Amino acid sequence: MKKSLHFLLIAFIAAFTTAVSAGERIGDFALIDNQGAQHHMAWYDDQNAVVILPQAVGATDAEALAAFQDLEVKFAEQGVVFFLMNPGLQIDRQAVTADIAALGADFPVLMDDAQLATEALGLTRLDEAVVYDPKSFEMVYRGSTDAELAASIQRLLDGADDSLVTVATDGATIELTGPGSDNVPSYVADVAPVIKENCANCHREGGIAPFAMDSKLALQGWSPMIREVVMTKRMPPGQIDNKVSHRMKNEMNLSDAEMQTLVRWVNAGSPVDGEVDPLEDLVWSDTKWTVSEELGEPDLIVRIPPQAVPATGVVEYRDIPIDLGLTEDRWVRASEVAPDKKEVLHHIITTIIPPGGAEDAQTAFINAINSLPEERAAAIRAEMFAAIATGEAPDIGKIFEENPDIDVGSLLGGSDPDLGSIAGYAPGNSVQMSEEGVGGLLKAGTTVSLQLHYTTSGKEVTDETEIGVWFYPEGEVPEERMSGGVGNAFTIAIPPHAKDHEMQLVTHVRQDAELYSLMPHMHFRGKRMKFTAIYPDGSEELLLSVPDYDFNWQLAHEFAEPYRVPAGTQIIAVGAFDNSEQNPANPDPSVEVNWGEQSWEEMFMGFYSWKNIDQGGED
Repeated sequence: MKKSLHFLLIAFIAAFTTAVSAGERIGDFALIDNQGAQHHMAWYDDQNAVVILPQAVGATDAEALAAFQDLEVKFAEQGVVFFLMNPGLQIDRQAVTADIAALGADFPVLMDDAQLATEALGLTRLDEAVVYDPKSFEMVYRGSTDAELAASIQRLLDGADDSLVTVATDGATIELTGPGSDNVPSYVADVAPVIKENCANCHREGGIAPFAMDSKLALQGWSPMIREVVMTKRMPPGQIDNKVSHRMKNEMNLSDAEMQTLVRWVNAGSPVDGEVDPLEDLVWSDTKWTVSEELGEPDLIVRIPPQAVPATGVVEYRDIPIDLGLTEDRWVRASEVAPDKKEVLHHIITTIIPPGGAEDAQTAFINAINSLPEERAAAIRAEMFAAIATGEAPDIGKIFEENPDIDVGSLLGGSDPDLGSIAGYAPGNSVQMSEEGVGGLLKAGTTVSLQLHYTTSGKEVTDETEIGVWFYPEGEVPEERMSGGVGNAFTIAIPPHAKDHEMQLVTHVRQDAELYSLMPHMHFRGKRMKFTAIYPDGSEELLLSVPDYDFNWQLAHEFAEPYRVPAGTQIIAVGAFDNSEQNPANPDPSVEVNWGEQSWEEMFMGFYSWKNIDQGGED
């Protein structure tokens, strides 16, 4: 009798649940939430469990949500993270936010616009929840939000069982759409064009990427890596939140359809079709200058003296002045850095030194102070004098923090509105090109000062990078000048182990202007940055969100069309640092991090280019 009851019990459980010998490996993934924050599952490996429930505007399962909220309270202090996730049913972030507010919920909603996380987790109904182990990237439960969900979470906390349990539900179904949802994408017709358009320029012989994607065999070999970097949004680099704010013309994102094509092709086993391989037929230009495609070969090539870079150790910044050899004034249309040893060249910052020499930093600082309203300028001068009189150094950081409208750009680059500039370098950012009729002046006798930053690669090399410059024809003077601004926080104190240390910068646009680009700059611990315009009437507008900042890609994000803002606009940059162990690039999470030039120190900066509408006024 007991034996019969035992088998009956097993049969009864099997009718409603299925258990296998281990959790189902889902892999790592990252999604942006409805508020614009990115959540990378690897970042939660210091937590015990991640629990996810689908959400849909007007269709979220109310009973499942109520149980979900109760479980959040129950496990509040036990290292369990709770998310809602919109499975690609809506992409309107405001609508999603309003929907969950109406339901009385305040969970972050992961926006799975491409439905790839939904598909990986096997979610098919809106009342299904999943329990995911962020340490192993395995799913241990998928099913209803009843007692079995709580029991599964508890088992994971206890380390008692990592087997996958699934429980059937009967909620509203989730329909998968897009390329590959009902058939396997074709390598020739679907996959190769995505690679050609988005990846092959860097992933080729001689390209900046570490391996080539130049054949079907190469793609098959790298297919697990392709899936991982797409699912975690590591590639393409420079990911912005392109579902909000303004459209950027140099956006480095895959579309939802492109992501679906690649991941679903890999999930199907990376099959190939056709006799011809489109990737083997790609032809790349022989020139090192991308600008030459439009303007021809450069008019001037600045050759940086050979720089020996050791195999290991710390390489201090190098500052090298180079006389441009100009015997007459010339107006610059474009410039480009052609890096030689990309594996060690981290960045180049260029500063133009006119024939008479650059304004010294102290004079520039005093002039910047004097540009403020006299009441504030007098107070700052008095404060500085009092500090000097007592033998102490003035608190420069405090002055900038309390007076964010000080023109930092004039301190870094001079105040001559005609002064030209030359492109610097960071991975993904090596070209500076003005539109026709816009330019800057390099006077005869001009010198360019180069700040070179190298990092070691384990191999001793010599770098011979070059900079190309394109001029307007002799005698032609462009009618307009580019301007811009720089926001810079000189006081930084990031606590040890801080996962999301937030800071803010304010940069003022003093005249009616057209914005051209926005660029965040932080170092290894930089995590995210968002730019918002506050207009003189008090209204606000999101300009750009970079939810997953990557120090390896210093990108100036260019508006698809110049964006006009009125005089008095403030650009607010809000960003955060990750000084925790969850940040794989973090050199040492146990220390407080302060401002400094080296990569293991930090900076918090925003660079902006704009063109004043009235070209006769001040920048």
